[in-house]
Amino acid sequence: MSLVNLNIHPRTACGKNENRRTRAAGRVPAVLYGKGRTTTMIELDNHDFELALKHLGGRSAIFQLHQEGMEEGHIALLREVQRHPVRDQILHVDLLEIPKGQPVTVEVHVHVAGSCIATKMGEGSVVLSANSVEISCLPRDLPEFVELDVTDLQLNDKIFARDLKVTGGEVVSDPDLLILQVKATSLFVEEATAEGEAAEAAAPAAKGAPAAKGAPAAAKGAPAAAKGAPAAKGAPAAKGAPAAKGAPAAKPAPKGKK
Repeated sequence: MSLVNLNIHPRTACGKNENRRTRAAGRVPAVLYGKGRTTTMIELDNHDFELALKHLGGRSAIFQLHQEGMEEGHIALLREVQRHPVRDQILHVDLLEIPKGQPVTVEVHVHVAGSCIATKMGEGSVVLSANSVEISCLPRDLPEFVELDVTDLQLNDKIFARDLKVTGGEVVSDPDLLILQVKATSLFVEEATAEGEAAEAAAPAAKGAPAAKGAPAAAKGAPAAAKGAPAAKGAPAAKGAPAAKGAPAAKPAPKGKK
């Protein structure tokens, strides 16, 4: 990865009020520190620094420092950027100077390339578990990202940090750190299908069993017979017998007449 040029300027005053004046002038208060050197107060051009961050696009930032009266070759790693929680304005920057010829440990993004057969066939998907790893290398050998080609991976294959290779450096993250895996996507579909088939098989059996409901229908039929039985109302021809009421045409003889 090529180094990003950054102009720095000396800063003599510090404190909240001085930092406010520095920001009002379009600059950002910062500090430069490192092994074997004293911490130095500096300031950066706010506009140029914002452009540098956008150019990096979230990648690890290593700057080639330039200052009037300072010899060339000073390299610094961006350690921290403090921003205002509401306005997102840069409030302060920390830079760590890296001694010449000394490797640096930096977190680098993992970039997935290619497409494996499992994803092409719709049988699986690539799941990224860690999107960055720590690598150790010289500043000038620092890659923009670690590329991981998944073309030859099969279903259920896994890639760990120990499997990654970095040109000019080495991965220093936990060797057992899971980076990505190819997970099956058809398993859930098969389970859902099996459950659906079981439900469909059980449904007809359940419909057949309610033949027991037919028995209650017979019971309902029985009451119909009971209603038929009241044809016995016809038997009350006994009620017809009271036609004998007509027989009493023989009225009793009037009293007094013989």
